[in-house]
Amino acid sequence: MSITFREILNQKSWSSYEDYIAEGINQYSTELSKDISEGRKHKKAIREFIEKNFEIKRVPEELEAEKNLLASGEVVGIDGTIATHKTITGTMAQIGVVAVNYLNEKIQHSYFISEAKYKQDIKDVADYLYSHESINKVVSAPVLRAALQVRERELGLDDKFKDKYKIYHGPLIPFEMLANPGKAEMKILDVTVEILEKIIANRKCFSIVSRSQNDAYIRIGLSLNPGEYVQLKKSVGLEILEDRTLLKDKDRWREEDFLKVNNFINQRAMKIKVGVIKISQRPYVFHAHEEIFDLAARIISRDAMFQKEKGFPLLVDYADNLCSTYFKASDFNKIIEYQLAKEGEFLSEMSEETLRQK
Repeated sequence: MSITFREILNQKSWSSYEDYIAEGINQYSTELSKDISEGRKHKKAIREFIEKNFEIKRVPEELEAEKNLLASGEVVGIDGTIATHKTITGTMAQIGVVAVNYLNEKIQHSYFISEAKYKQDIKDVADYLYSHESINKVVSAPVLRAALQVRERELGLDDKFKDKYKIYHGPLIPFEMLANPGKAEMKILDVTVEILEKIIANRKCFSIVSRSQNDAYIRIGLSLNPGEYVQLKKSVGLEILEDRTLLKDKDRWREEDFLKVNNFINQRAMKIKVGVIKISQRPYVFHAHEEIFDLAARIISRDAMFQKEKGFPLLVDYADNLCSTYFKASDFNKIIEYQLAKEGEFLSEMSEETLRQK
């Protein structure tokens, strides 16, 4: 199907607010009703496709063993949060991570990162300005995300929880941890690949993805019945290889880093399988080591039964809520804003959007 950008721009428009009020809302409702009807037809066709090409598994109704694992604290939920603030000297960030089980045994760690620390020795003004350009930033957004993901995974490997099952929130092997987002001299892959290898070797780590970027997976999940799951024919490693943005431009990689990532993907990440599970009405993607894939599905299912309408593991929500309680972004920003005001720099440093908030 060939679609031009001009066709997309010209689907429907109104040149006056009055016409929009008279026609627009009704148009949206009509179009949505048509789309829902079409979606139901596609859902039926997708179901037939899945039945022919995949093994649809059903979670057993009796999950007493998995309930006991949860109740005895043998399963841990892990999540993290990050808050950032840009100042004239660079980005400041707070990272908070929490691991918790149903015995309320928990680890909560916080970390502070300041970009200014790495610019204090720059004497030349031109060099200082150059260091603040996006391409030269030390503490970029991708670097911060990779730092958060490393800290989350460290908690699951802590001696306190190393031998327990761990549910992480988000992809088990995040793209950012392999994309080598920092400068070559940062040697970010020395840290990220090492921790990911430990996660896979542990074999008791799996994850639930609350917002999958792969719409095809969600369409597969919507065709499942409550209590069903499928193991897709892709591993996380194969997904990464198929994402041509990662390894396409070999020239941007140091040879040793390129080989390190390739070896990790082909020798380790292929063991992490991709599944789609539906406990209630909404499906979710999950990642698990091939040796515990079905057990991971059962644990996710049993934990999600504690909030069946949502159909999402309660333990992960619990960890997420603790993160929001202990490490609120608003609290971090208030500390920064207070100090800026105290130093007489509040109005010059705060963004226009922040000053506009009511």
